[in-house]
Amino acid sequence: MKNRSAIYLDVIGIIGAVLAALVIGIIIIFCVSNEPISAIHAFLVEPLTNAFTLGSVLNRMVPLVFTGLAIVVVFQSGVFSMGAEGQLYIGALTGALAAVYIPGLSPWLHIPLVILCSIVGGGLFGMLPGLLKAYFKADEIVSTLMFNFIAVLFVSYLLNNVFKDASSGGFARTPYIQDSAKLFQIIPGFPTHYGFIIALLAVAVVYLLLYKTRTGYELRLVGKNPLFAQYGGIKTKKVIVLSITISGALAGLGGAVEVMGVHGALKDNFSAGLGFDGIIVSLLARNHPVAVIITAFFYAYLQIGGQTMQANSDVPRDLAIIIQAILVVFVSSQAIFNYLKQRKASRTGGASIAK
Repeated sequence: MKNRSAIYLDVIGIIGAVLAALVIGIIIIFCVSNEPISAIHAFLVEPLTNAFTLGSVLNRMVPLVFTGLAIVVVFQSGVFSMGAEGQLYIGALTGALAAVYIPGLSPWLHIPLVILCSIVGGGLFGMLPGLLKAYFKADEIVSTLMFNFIAVLFVSYLLNNVFKDASSGGFARTPYIQDSAKLFQIIPGFPTHYGFIIALLAVAVVYLLLYKTRTGYELRLVGKNPLFAQYGGIKTKKVIVLSITISGALAGLGGAVEVMGVHGALKDNFSAGLGFDGIIVSLLARNHPVAVIITAFFYAYLQIGGQTMQANSDVPRDLAIIIQAILVVFVSSQAIFNYLKQRKASRTGGASIAK
């Protein structure tokens, strides 16, 4: 009963934070706009009123689901990784190379191969800070942030000097991927591509992993109380490495899906912070994989709403960013406080058990 009450309070708190952020945004619109009603309508209503904008919301939602899931896995295991951005880039790179330079395959073979390459690339890159955390006590926040710079700059170098398409002009990108590796629209005329289906499957897989397998139980137990988990015979170092590896695989898959479904080639600086947006999505979802679907949709809805508002009123899309920032402050402050409190309790609890 206590757990259920805590869940209800958590949901009420999140809804309250969302409503408060939207109310503040609406107040700002009335302060800066000469046509506030039109701007509010464009921001809150128009993204859902036609097939194009709704499909755009779903497309924007897809990479947020993958990066949100990536953060869910590490946060559930008690690892505060910030590395989804870099892992997304490396997964996009390995997937794009397979999509560009392996011709002659049917889509039934080529798409799974690209997915596999992106999972391996992102997972191996994610494993590196996991090893540093588990065996050398390196702070995962610092190491994963540094690995983000390594990944982004490494991919940028390759796109500008090694794999740059000669016909791309001033744009740094790979050649366009093979048609057999493209994720086309699910419904003709509706922008959403098959990456949306892959994202939903990823949610199901992560849910089953975390809540229906022994591995998931170990991940969650280490996250709640690592000393107790170690006392119970769980190899905590292995769990830490595994969690960041799985997280990297999910983020890497998100990068490849973005290339296959939206861009058609790997472009320099294509992400625009998708890995960091995944942290917000995960915090809003309270680190539950199924809730990531809802929070990723809402976050994408705000982004598309901001673009629509800028195109159809006198209010720039920066207002949507302000609302997102306010929302992050409201939600993450409580989430981070709970996380730190949980970490402190697990240490003292584990110490008492050890005695």
